[in-house]
Amino acid sequence: MADTENASEDRVDDENRREDGVSDSVPECHRRGCTERATFVVLERYQEETGHGAVEAEAVLCQEHADEESPANLDGSYADYVFRVEPL
Repeated sequence: MADTENASEDRVDDENRREDGVSDSVPECHRRGCTERATFVVLERYQEETGHGAVEAEAVLCQEHADEESPANLDGSYADYVFRVEPL
């Protein structure tokens, strides 16, 4: 039975992928405990505290949680610093 279930799940996963390999399924909000549909992606790129390179933090969020977002790592800002919220 497990093999049948796995084959079925694989088929559903394949059906949800576009030709470019990206999933068509609607992502869920990244915030713990939130089951709303994600409608925004939030990206922040900042300099690591140790100075050994850039860090990128990205999350998909629902409207409510995207409204709450703001830059969190301004101490690590540099010439290529990025903070952006974009619709999915």
